[in-house]
Amino acid sequence: MIKNGKQKMNTRHMQSHPVIDFAWRVIVVLVGDLLGAIALNNFLVPAQILSGGVTGIAQILHHYFHFLPIGTLYFVFNIPLFILGYKYLGKKFIALTGIAIVGFSVFTDLLHVHFNIPHDPLLISLYGGVLSGLSSGVVIRIGGSMGGTDILSMVIFRLTGNSIGGTGFVMNALIVLVSMIVFGVSAGMYTLVSMFAASRVVNTLMNYQQRKTALIVSAKAEGIAATIRDRLTRGSTLMQAHGTYTNASLGILMCVMTHWEIAELKVIAAEVDPNSFITVLDTTQVIGRFRHIST
Repeated sequence: MIKNGKQKMNTRHMQSHPVIDFAWRVIVVLVGDLLGAIALNNFLVPAQILSGGVTGIAQILHHYFHFLPIGTLYFVFNIPLFILGYKYLGKKFIALTGIAIVGFSVFTDLLHVHFNIPHDPLLISLYGGVLSGLSSGVVIRIGGSMGGTDILSMVIFRLTGNSIGGTGFVMNALIVLVSMIVFGVSAGMYTLVSMFAASRVVNTLMNYQQRKTALIVSAKAEGIAATIRDRLTRGSTLMQAHGTYTNASLGILMCVMTHWEIAELKVIAAEVDPNSFITVLDTTQVIGRFRHIST
């Protein structure tokens, strides 16, 4: 009983205070805003390369009406989207998104860091896209978004079930088309390169841990589970099954592990049961105690 009490006490100490947790998230969001503003002001705008979503629309209007700052336009366009998101999305998500919108608007209009960059438009589009992707990715990882089409896509998904990526794809396709009309075909192609680089960075940040879910079907599933526990320090879930072809009783192990541990899993399964069957699935997110075996 004392041991259990100590474990609960340690768990409580490991959990951060809600205020501290939210403050940390706000700091990360502002760092993301700063990266996004640098990408926009120092890479994309000077090279006439459009960003995706609402920011790209703001860039187009700023091109024709120079007295309208991009950050201010971005903020104004996000007001109705923020109200829409407040109605349909979670409070913490929309709060962090609101902070991201304000921070990005302020940094974009007031912060201009000048440094030498290469004049190669391909490099500019790649580095601008990477910084934009880092900006969006860190905000998404922390539980918010950069506003714009992200909010619109999520609300449409909640109301209709349509793909979240579909709305953003249509918007960005239109922006690429407008970029070709306004700035020329070359600028539109570099805009596409920048958007692709940004999307790859966001995907990498969301799936950087390369976790895999392995399903092992074997008549000796318990032995495989014990060896996985001893060698890899991983827990697993055992489910009873019945083979329709062999008419035999089997066990199915479900185990989440890193990409690098899959090779060792294959060796373990072959040693314990050469007739075992393994399926490896990509896992985008794991919630819970991944690093330790549950007791």
